Amino acid sequence: MKKPKKGVYYLSCGRWLDKNAFIKYFEKKVAKTIRKYKLIEKNDKIAVAFSGGKDSLTLLYLLNRIYSSGGQEIIGLSIDEGIPGYRKKILKAAGKFLKQNNIKVKIFTFKKEFGFTLSSKTKKIKKLNLSNCYVCSILKRWLLNKKAKQLGFNVICTAHSLDDEAETILLNFLKGNPELLAKLGPLTGVRRTKEFVQRVKPFYLCSTKEIVLYAKLKKIPIPPKETCICPLRGTTLRVEIREWLIQLEKKHTEVKNAIVNSSLKINPLLKEKYKTLVFKKCKKCGFASSQDLCKACSILKELK
Repeated sequence: MKKPKKGVYYLSCGRWLDKNAFIKYFEKKVAKTIRKYKLIEKNDKIAVAFSGGKDSLTLLYLLNRIYSSGGQEIIGLSIDEGIPGYRKKILKAAGKFLKQNNIKVKIFTFKKEFGFTLSSKTKKIKKLNLSNCYVCSILKRWLLNKKAKQLGFNVICTAHSLDDEAETILLNFLKGNPELLAKLGPLTGVRRTKEFVQRVKPFYLCSTKEIVLYAKLKKIPIPPKETCICPLRGTTLRVEIREWLIQLEKKHTEVKNAIVNSSLKINPLLKEKYKTLVFKKCKKCGFASSQDLCKACSILKELK
């Protein structure tokens, strides 16, 4: 039986929140996550991984409001993979809002940094028996880390939501990757290292539903769903897990929350187990790697 609507958001405890109460609730939730897990410190230079989508735009807007007024440097870092009609279109749609709110974003491209676009390498990627998503995620993560280091930022905030984390937990569990499960959590990685700029997730305990509602109430532009679906994305296990969780949560409303909170209890044990892993330095780029070449440099070598 549906509860009679008395506000904009219904809490699981049985209370409705009106517009102002929800905005306050959401902002306090993000601030509490940052404080509890020590995601951002007073003197940090903050970079936000900015895709141009609703989650990253909302995160960049909120963190800019919180930290720029106190004098901390904050900027969005965006990677254009070179997919026709995709990333440039999304970033352009967000441009007016960014300008109105005096939010800075730097854009880097695969073409300039690697000498090719992702679209131009899809046939080669297929021949290597890899997926476009896998190659893209590895190269974007590597490039984001490189640029953040070069620009002097010591923390990268990503807009991963509770929904995203639930998917990733199940994905790594089903693939039998306990060492990757150990790297999850609001503060990523098993230990801090100078080779990587620390990545953090201020939206870790916020659902996608909450992020979307906050964006709508604050009049943050939300790109149409179809423009945010990468045309090179195939059917992956992550997509299947996402669709399964959506259906499951229709019957069990707190299932994603339960997955993430269970992971939070187990995560310290996994981090303790894998914190002694010894990393080499990639012979090509100098970043930490378990092999002579890191995954990004290995992929770049294969794509030449």
